[in-house]
Amino acid sequence: MSVRTSDAARCKRRNTWAATVTTVFLAGASVLSSQAPVFADDKPTVPDTLYESDDQVLADQAKWTPVNDTESVMGLPTGLDNKQVNLSDVEGGQVNYTADQAIKDAQDAAKKFAEDPNTKEPARESAKRLYEEIPGLTPAPSYTAPLFTTKEAYKDPWTGENLDQICNRQNHDPARQGQKPPCAFVGKVTEKYPVKGGGGDGLAGGGKLTYKISSSVTDEKSETEGWSAGGKIAPKLSDGKNEFPVEASFTYSYASTSVKRLQNTLETGVEINVPDGKQKGWLEPRANGAYYTGYIVYRQNNEAQQRMVAVPTRVYIQARDTTSPLTWFKRVK
Repeated sequence: MSVRTSDAARCKRRNTWAATVTTVFLAGASVLSSQAPVFADDKPTVPDTLYESDDQVLADQAKWTPVNDTESVMGLPTGLDNKQVNLSDVEGGQVNYTADQAIKDAQDAAKKFAEDPNTKEPARESAKRLYEEIPGLTPAPSYTAPLFTTKEAYKDPWTGENLDQICNRQNHDPARQGQKPPCAFVGKVTEKYPVKGGGGDGLAGGGKLTYKISSSVTDEKSETEGWSAGGKIAPKLSDGKNEFPVEASFTYSYASTSVKRLQNTLETGVEINVPDGKQKGWLEPRANGAYYTGYIVYRQNNEAQQRMVAVPTRVYIQARDTTSPLTWFKRVK
């Protein structure tokens, strides 16, 4: 028996309406049942576990957002840490990294970056200038700075320029349109997943803490694709009435081979049920990345000579495989 067109249309509308109601109901049930904070890349922004030790925190964060033992950044790193770094701290101690090795590593990283088919112009030619000598100039012995305080305070011995002027100098040569000066950072990991500020008011056992959290990503830009890429993260923590003094913001860099970019975290509610017998409960924000200690390496020249320069520095680099800037851990002790 055939079905009239009007009846078929009404039947189709009823089925569509039913499917829509079912979808909305299931989506609503999922939201209500999870109470969970936002997830990014299938990694929790706020794990449900109560963490009693730093070792537990670091173990899970290493599993969700692994970081490499060594990293490189093309250009002047956005995540440059303006704290004094002495050459002796980098050449010895925890880092044990010589300037000569760093210059070689920076040139190797620049060559790999330039030869990567995903690298676009003019970043490719910018990288080549780090490992290819300038024609017509005599090579001079490399120079290593004895310490670093800030990028503004550092002065190149040949030109008197600071790091910002050296690495972000505008190129007025028509033959090198859009290219950036040959600078790069190379370093070894020295601090994984740093704590970024406090986690609000603590509470003794037998109570419940309720927070609202979010984070915004700003200033993420690169004048040249893949060159000096990074930005600033601004986390926010409140109890619905008052904001707590989380570290206002911190800057980050991307590794030379990073392809993912960070995203804002929407405001989300978080509850911590502090068990009886515990001294304190709190919410702890940790950055999904690491500090690397090493050198900013650049090529410098005067009218007759050229040389490589290494400046000891410390840089925060975002983990490669996540789009989430922070993980918030429920802590108790």
